[in-house]
Amino acid sequence: MKVIFFVALAYIIGSISFAYLFTHFLVGQDIRRIGTKNPGAANVARSIGKKWGIMVWIGDTLKGAGSMAIAESAGIENEILLTFIGISAILGHCYPVFLKFKGGKGIATMGGVMLYLAPSVFPFILGFWFIAQTINPRSLKIILPEVILFFVILWQIYPQSFLKLAISTILLILTNLVINHQAIKEIRLTK
Repeated sequence: MKVIFFVALAYIIGSISFAYLFTHFLVGQDIRRIGTKNPGAANVARSIGKKWGIMVWIGDTLKGAGSMAIAESAGIENEILLTFIGISAILGHCYPVFLKFKGGKGIATMGGVMLYLAPSVFPFILGFWFIAQTINPRSLKIILPEVILFFVILWQIYPQSFLKLAISTILLILTNLVINHQAIKEIRLTK
């Protein structure tokens, strides 16, 4: 029952849209009606300013990490269970109850889950994300080597808990594939 409670709590926390709140209070607009219409940090950065986009990104990241921290402080210590709680926060971000189930893409919240599970690899995740964004975020030639390198780094830094962290990472990748299936269709074997 405790796990179910924290899964539900994580979903509610994930449903808090910082993109919507920041845009509403700063410029009196609905982020879902401006720019790309996506209630995420990137649209906030482009539509109302980079510093606000960064603030939204931090808030969205903390939704994933914070949900897991609350659950762990209540005695849930298993990495896989914590991952499911983090995934619930991601689902809340992508399908928020407060915005009629139409939210962002969940990348920052997913990053927050990895930040909590494996903080030492988080800088590498950020680096991989920026490299992919700079070169081509829809190219398998970029994505696949980064994923493979990520697992090598994960094994080097966390050899004792590698198996659990690898399972958690695979669960996050599968979650991303399901949530962002439309964007996944655009991925090509190109440069």
